[in-house]
Amino acid sequence: MNGKRIVLEGGVIVVSILLAFGIDAAWEEYKERREEQEILSALKFEYEKNLESIREVIAFHERARDQIDKMVVRTEEQIRSLEPKILSEFILGMCNPWSFDAILGTTDALISSGKLDILEDPELRIALTTFINLVQDATEDSDFMGWDAQRVWVAEIDAGGPWTDPATEVGLKGDAIGAPRYLPSATADDVLRVIADQKLMGLIGRCHLNVGYYLSEIYLMRDQATLILGLIGDSQ
Repeated sequence: MNGKRIVLEGGVIVVSILLAFGIDAAWEEYKERREEQEILSALKFEYEKNLESIREVIAFHERARDQIDKMVVRTEEQIRSLEPKILSEFILGMCNPWSFDAILGTTDALISSGKLDILEDPELRIALTTFINLVQDATEDSDFMGWDAQRVWVAEIDAGGPWTDPATEVGLKGDAIGAPRYLPSATADDVLRVIADQKLMGLIGRCHLNVGYYLSEIYLMRDQATLILGLIGDSQ
């Protein structure tokens, strides 16, 4: 009888220990999944902002390239009939090194802390690291745009520039940039002089070749950010 009692009590102790371990494991799993959801929310905000910025940069460069393509085939009469804002947009788009500045605080923190594995979806983990690689790969083309812009900015002085226009040159929040008042807006004569300047147009063309290379990189970032947001949605 005593032996059976000892076995029974021993069994109860073992079950209690296993139950306690199970509760602890379930609690840890719950905390980890809760932390994952918090991280997913932060990543969603991060990549929504990234995608918004990417689309703005793409739209600017595509519009600038389109404006140049259209401007150089217009006749003098057509150029003189254009609205001042269109003339100013052409000048602004001659070579503007606007690049995408990625927001990667949550992504970098996950990777640097070694906690990337808290994300259960392996495809999402790979997608995040791929996005970082794409951002790094685009750095060289972004630098080329910056170097080209400097050459264009110097050359435009010989063509009568620089020019500015509060209607087209605004800050990231849409506010006026506060350019010096003595700088004029571009006129039709200015645009015609730029187009007739073979060296300046060559520099502008060189710039937009590199803009094209940069756009090929940023298109990939756009698609990757879209993929990431889809995977985040599936995990929430």
